[in-house]
Amino acid sequence: MQFVLVHGSFHGAWCWDHLIPILERQGHRVAAPNLPGSGDDPAPLENANLDSYATRVAGVIDGLPGRIILVAHSMGGIVASQVTERRPGRLAAVIYVNGLLFRSNEGLVSFLNEHAHLGVEDLVLKNMKVSADGVTATFPAEAAAEVFYNTSHPALAAWAASRLRPQRMQVYHDALELTPQRYGAVPRFYVEGLRDNAVSIAYQRAMTGRTPCERVFTLDCDHSPFVSAPEALADILNDVARTNG
Repeated sequence: MQFVLVHGSFHGAWCWDHLIPILERQGHRVAAPNLPGSGDDPAPLENANLDSYATRVAGVIDGLPGRIILVAHSMGGIVASQVTERRPGRLAAVIYVNGLLFRSNEGLVSFLNEHAHLGVEDLVLKNMKVSADGVTATFPAEAAAEVFYNTSHPALAAWAASRLRPQRMQVYHDALELTPQRYGAVPRFYVEGLRDNAVSIAYQRAMTGRTPCERVFTLDCDHSPFVSAPEALADILNDVARTNG
C-alpha cells in the first residue's frame, strides 16, 4: 500500500522519520511532504493556508500510482479532510492520528467555542507565542516536551522540539468545504491518544462522536505516537491497509 503522511502544526515531514522505516519494512511505500512553509520547505510562510496545504498534498497524490491511504496528524487532519473532498477516488482510506476531525464549514475556532463546556485547558493555546499582528505563532521548545511529547523518550522529545518551526494561523480560521458524496464516500479511521496533552482525549472523543469512523484505535501515549510509539502506530496503519487495500 502507498501511504501519504500529513504532519501537523509547527512540525514538518521530519516528524515521521521513525515511522517511515517501519512501514517500509512492512512492505509499504511512503510519501511524507512538507506543507508550504513548514519543515525545510522554502515556500514563504505567508502562502500557508488550508488551500495551499490541500493543493500540496493533492499534488503529491497525483504523482503517485494506485490507491492511497492518507494519514494525518493533529492540524493535518483539517488538510486531509479537504484533500479527501478533492481526491476521493484516489483514496482507500483516511486515518486521523490525534487529528482534528471537523465538519463542513467548521474550523478550529468554532470547534473550541462549541466545546468550551468541556472545560479543557488547551495547552497548545496556552503555550504558543502569537505574533503581535496575530498572523503567526511559535511554540517554545521548553514547553514542547510536556505538550507534544510527554510519553516520548526525553532524547527524542528534545530532538523533535528542536525542529519546530513557526506556524501561520490562517489554517485555524479557514472553514472546510466537505460533501457527503465525496468526503463522505472515503472510509475514515481514528487513532486516539489517551495521554495527549495537545488535543485532549475529551476533544478527540467529541469529534469521533459527531463524525463516526469505521474504527477508533486507542494508544496509551502522547500527541506524537510517531515519536513515542512508532511500532504500535505502524501496526495500526498496517492493519487498516490490510483491510482497505
